[in-house]
Amino acid sequence: MEWQDGYITEVEYLHGVYRELGPSALNFILLLQSREPVPLTEGFSYLDLGCGQGESANLFAACHPEGQFHAVDFNAAHIAGARNVARQASIQNVTFWEASFADLPELDLPQFDFIVLHGIYSWVGPENRQRIVDFLRTNLKPGGVVYVSYNSLPGWSSYAPLRQLLSSYADTQPGNLEERVERSLQFAQRLRDAGASFFSANPGARDFFDYICTLPRNYVVHEFFNRDWSLFYHAEVVRNLAAAKLNFVGSANLAENQDMLCFSAEQQKVLGAISDRVMRETVKDFTVAPLLRRDVFTKGGRRIPSVEQLRHVGETVFALVVPQGRIERKASFPIGEVMLERELYDPILLALEENPQTTDQLLARPELAALGKTRVIEALMVLMAAEYVMTAVEPALYTAMTTRRLNNAIIERHLENLEKKTLASPVLQSGVKVDWLERLLLLCEIRGTEDPAAFIWEQMSEREQLLSRDGEMLTTAEENLAELNRVIAAFREAKLPLLRQLGVF
Repeated sequence: MEWQDGYITEVEYLHGVYRELGPSALNFILLLQSREPVPLTEGFSYLDLGCGQGESANLFAACHPEGQFHAVDFNAAHIAGARNVARQASIQNVTFWEASFADLPELDLPQFDFIVLHGIYSWVGPENRQRIVDFLRTNLKPGGVVYVSYNSLPGWSSYAPLRQLLSSYADTQPGNLEERVERSLQFAQRLRDAGASFFSANPGARDFFDYICTLPRNYVVHEFFNRDWSLFYHAEVVRNLAAAKLNFVGSANLAENQDMLCFSAEQQKVLGAISDRVMRETVKDFTVAPLLRRDVFTKGGRRIPSVEQLRHVGETVFALVVPQGRIERKASFPIGEVMLERELYDPILLALEENPQTTDQLLARPELAALGKTRVIEALMVLMAAEYVMTAVEPALYTAMTTRRLNNAIIERHLENLEKKTLASPVLQSGVKVDWLERLLLLCEIRGTEDPAAFIWEQMSEREQLLSRDGEMLTTAEENLAELNRVIAAFREAKLPLLRQLGVF
């Protein structure tokens, strides 16, 4: 298999926006861990190392005109596409660099408040990891924040041999990369069907292989077929990044910062007896065995007292990201399904349905004040972890105009993409996922289409798409048009008003 400096450039990476990379999201993690957030309104600098298609960088730049964004990727096609989107949406505060990690010292880059690395650390070799650490040491401001994701141990212990099999077999095959990858998957399937002991004695690996076969091939290529693919214990990463004067803060995954959502009462007792932070995180990984860690570090960030933390939380604005009527009063977390007590959650959701509100504004309502500050804040954290609620701001008009241009560009450029896409919300300073039908409905709103059902049915027919109702596929045009009209009415009643409230449309 051929690489350029260890990177696969023959196949482009997936399009996607990762909310946890956002400056506001990272600041909220700092706040949860009693660390001082980075001031955003005064201006800040942000770097996405290994930005892929650049969708996260473009979206966050559009949502934060006060920030200066830079994004680096080795793949020329990624950078060209990201620059085109930025140009089409007139995003002025983002710069994309086509460069390797070895090139970083030669780039005209400033000192940064935020540096994020998603899908990089495990997929480069030791030399490039050292270059990353050196860059973090010299280019991160004091008080700056680093996000790094990596494949973690012991979560991968049962599955790692499967990656070795797939990659090694692909290396023996002729043809282009995609052909070799496909033959590698087919070979592993034949080996499994032949009763290989690895699969029969390791049912989890067998199920995981079946899952791999359902994934988009460009994701599989970049995840499993890079030249370098390393697994890390949390303690190793902490030790490596200590050379850049970085200290671990917490997980970028909100649920993983709330032990009650991840561990049983007995497990929490075990964890509570461990005073060493790194050892505690290691025991967590042995308890829930995550495949991917998303760690947040700071360079000397100031610890804040609890009274200051509570003041910040009280001033934080929260907004619904799912129509209130569609939120089931339950959510799934590592601990299992958690029921959302209606007495506590209904008043919060109904209040946020009216408009985004601060914690203090929510607690000013008699029905919530009676429940107490601690319970209300805890409920808000659970709703955020369930991705029903996000932090919010009152955006400036310029920000709203920039994000609107970006969203129009995304909708127009991805008409052929049937997957969910993320549109920018200036209110959330982040993204909202919308499916293909919803994007077509937004396009109809933008264009003022008189008969949206007819337009969408034409698009569906061209792509051989059909709707279903009650689990049954609708086969006739009449059935699909009737269902489309029902979908359109439901969208206009619930989802469209929410998207308007969030500034998406």
